[in-house]
Amino acid sequence: MRFRPNSTLMSLFRSHILIIPFVVAMASACSGLPEPLVSKLTGRESYHEPSEAMMPTLKTGDVVTGKMTDGTYAPKAGDVIAFLPPKSWGGSGGYMIKRVIGVPGSAVSCCDADHRMIIDGKPLDEPYVANERASHLEFEPVVVPEGHIWVQGDNRDVSLDSRSYSGRAGGGMVPATSVLGVLDVSTAR
Repeated sequence: MRFRPNSTLMSLFRSHILIIPFVVAMASACSGLPEPLVSKLTGRESYHEPSEAMMPTLKTGDVVTGKMTDGTYAPKAGDVIAFLPPKSWGGSGGYMIKRVIGVPGSAVSCCDADHRMIIDGKPLDEPYVANERASHLEFEPVVVPEGHIWVQGDNRDVSLDSRSYSGRAGGGMVPATSVLGVLDVSTAR
C-alpha cells in the first residue's frame, strides 16, 4: 500500500514551497548584506555616538538606530537626531547626534536661576541633562527661523552644539533638511 498525503496538506505545502526557502535564505543572509542595502530595505540606519556629548542618554561608543528622514524631517522638540552639521561649524564632514531643543518659531535663551533653558519664555524641563547645574555656554537669545532647528547635547559641559556656534554664520542653526534620522535611544547598545 502506497502512502498518499491528504489534499489539504499537499495544497498547504505547495503554497509555501517557494516562500520557505526565501525566508530561510533572507534570514541567513541578512547579517551579510551591505548596510546601505539593509537601510534602504528597512528605512532604518545605525549611528555610532563617538563622544560623551549625549551622556547619560547615550554613552561613548553606543550604537543606536533611527528612522531615516530622506530630507523630510518635521522638527519636534525633544527628538534625538543624527544630522550633518552646517559648514560654518567646521568639522570632518561626519554626522553629529544631538537633541532638538528649538523648532521653527521658538524663542530660545539661556538660562533661568536654576540653569534651565528658556523656550518661549518658559523654563524647559530636561530630565535627560547629565548635570542639571551644568555650565552653560552663554548666547544671545534667538528665534529659530523656518526650516531650521536648535540642537544641544545632553551633556552640556562637553557638547559642541548650537550654543557653541551661535556667533558664527547661521547663528548656530541647523537646517532641518540636514537631519539624517530620528533616533530611538531605547535601541542603544
